[in-house]
Amino acid sequence: MSINQSDLRVIKTKRGLREAFIRLLLEKGYDAVSIQDIATEAEAARVTFYRHYKNKEELLVDCIDVIYEDIAKHSKQVSNEEVQQGFSPTLAFYQQIQGDGEIYRLLSSSQAGHLLMKRLTELVAERIRVQLEVRFSTEQLLAPFDIIAFHIASAQIGLANWWIENAQPYPPEYMSQISFWLSLAGSARAFGLEKFPIGPPEIPEKMG
Repeated sequence: MSINQSDLRVIKTKRGLREAFIRLLLEKGYDAVSIQDIATEAEAARVTFYRHYKNKEELLVDCIDVIYEDIAKHSKQVSNEEVQQGFSPTLAFYQQIQGDGEIYRLLSSSQAGHLLMKRLTELVAERIRVQLEVRFSTEQLLAPFDIIAFHIASAQIGLANWWIENAQPYPPEYMSQISFWLSLAGSARAFGLEKFPIGPPEIPEKMG
């Protein structure tokens, strides 16, 4: 029997499992957390876990999706004029990582690291693809939408992972600007631009 995902009891149960999982992740690390640990921490039966998730990896993907949905809600859609003024739509993403840096660091160094990077890349690529389709016509681009979107998303997630693993040496404001600038400058030809008219942001002093 299928579960009604909009049922308030289902929403509450899944939220409890996600929150329990995050607490255990910070306490024990991803690889050491078992499904029984999650059920016990959430004060739920083991069968309850399996009613909503097939395994720990599926729960992790749900956590990533929920976190990304929150980031997307706080991400500002910037105009072409704002881009030229240095505004970056990735600021909310870097601020979220800064706030939950330990979670991302633990995941990226665990067996779940590949799954984390893969899912984040998929989510970011889809968002970029939609934005590209709004701003550019197929005739204007010199490469397919999905290839450009995946290329930009892979680079942004890779840079964010570097930032986490190196103790966040630069502020999130700079990281969001430079990642966005590198993505745009690197893809300028694919957008049909001979030259990219926006210069890079000023490099700040390292933090810490």
